[in-house]
Amino acid sequence: MSAWSVDRVVALAPDAASRAAGQALASMRQWTGVGASARAIWGLCQGSGKDPYQTRIDLGEPAFKCSCPSRKFPCKHALGLLLLYAKESSTFPMTDEPGWVAEWLDGRAKKDERKAERAVAQVTPEEEAAAAATAAKQAAKRVHARESRVREGIDECSLWLSDLMRRGLAAARHDSTAEWNRIAARMVDAQAPGLATMVRGIASAMTSGDAWQTRATQAAGNLHLALTAARALESLPSDLGHDIRTALGFQQSKEDVLREGTPIEDRWTVVGQVVEDDDRLAARRTWLVGSRSRAWGLVLEFAAGSQPFDTSLQVGTAFEGIIVHYPSALPLRALVVNRRETAEARTLSFPEGSVAAQLRGFAAALGRMPWLQRWPIVLDAARLGQHGDRWLLADAASEALPLHPSFAGGPALWRMLSASGGRPATVSAEWDGETARPLAMWTSAGCCTLCPTTRA
Repeated sequence: MSAWSVDRVVALAPDAASRAAGQALASMRQWTGVGASARAIWGLCQGSGKDPYQTRIDLGEPAFKCSCPSRKFPCKHALGLLLLYAKESSTFPMTDEPGWVAEWLDGRAKKDERKAERAVAQVTPEEEAAAAATAAKQAAKRVHARESRVREGIDECSLWLSDLMRRGLAAARHDSTAEWNRIAARMVDAQAPGLATMVRGIASAMTSGDAWQTRATQAAGNLHLALTAARALESLPSDLGHDIRTALGFQQSKEDVLREGTPIEDRWTVVGQVVEDDDRLAARRTWLVGSRSRAWGLVLEFAAGSQPFDTSLQVGTAFEGIIVHYPSALPLRALVVNRRETAEARTLSFPEGSVAAQLRGFAAALGRMPWLQRWPIVLDAARLGQHGDRWLLADAASEALPLHPSFAGGPALWRMLSASGGRPATVSAEWDGETARPLAMWTSAGCCTLCPTTRA
């Protein structure tokens, strides 16, 4: 099934009233008879009449059908059902489609077949060209409409950020959660979910503990930089333009990546995986490094509900193959387009595997990509240590990086201590500018994974 997020569903709302009404219906208390199949979800919602409304959603397009009298599309019932699925897909039992759902889906399939048959039988080359031109114009119109809404969102967000900084961060820290959610929702309405994420990032920094002022100022600065760059998008180099559009929330299709990206053939070692699950949509980051090119590759995957991740990329293995980077001023995210000769990687050799060298690499990367949130690092001859109540990861020169609190306070720390026996090891980690989170470790016994690589 498709991976649905709350922001993606909310963006489908035809207006603010429908969005609010749909959110009010996104509760299992409002529904009976919910179910899911390989192609659809459905449910019954009691309205003002005697019979409940029958709501069904084809997840493929998506397409919506509801027995309510609303003329809005999608109606609040369809929005509510899809929002509920985005939040609690595990509560939708996989079962056979009831007749009123199957008939609708089959009717849609037959209608598409008839259209295809008529197209094959009747369309002349001239008509086909005209249809293609019309489709291109419609696509361009949709793109123009979205970009107009995004520009409006940029203007609104800029005004909000100016007001925020004029009031001061200390005052804004006392704003209600509803106020932060309001401006984030406005950015989703403007079809700029990336800006909504940045707004929430400022709010999160406000409550991040000691030195929150530094993190909140940095988050606000990143948002300001994105808004400023978005206004100058047409004058920026194409690779940086891709980064700005990604920061705003535009997606690059795999087809575009394969057409525009740069392929690299190498022996790729899987040096780390991280799974983050928010109960609606799980995301997995897989880090690859090329043994000859020393290029990094970041493979991002998403899974909804109980959907499993692909198991072909395992930490501690290496393969000969080709990856293609997404167009970017800092090529990191990549697609694996060819993989062969997979084998265990019992060792990991990494030149310049010192703390100083890795921080220089991070500084250079940050200069190319100001919105960089995580940077892969590899330390040779690394040891765990303590300074007061803080755990550190030190190199052979005794230069050290503080560990992320979630790692330092969890079982992975003790797994790392046990597997290394206090001896130096090669360690891969993610660095966020403040703390490191170890991902995997190579000792004489081979590779030890330090982060969960499957869904809990």
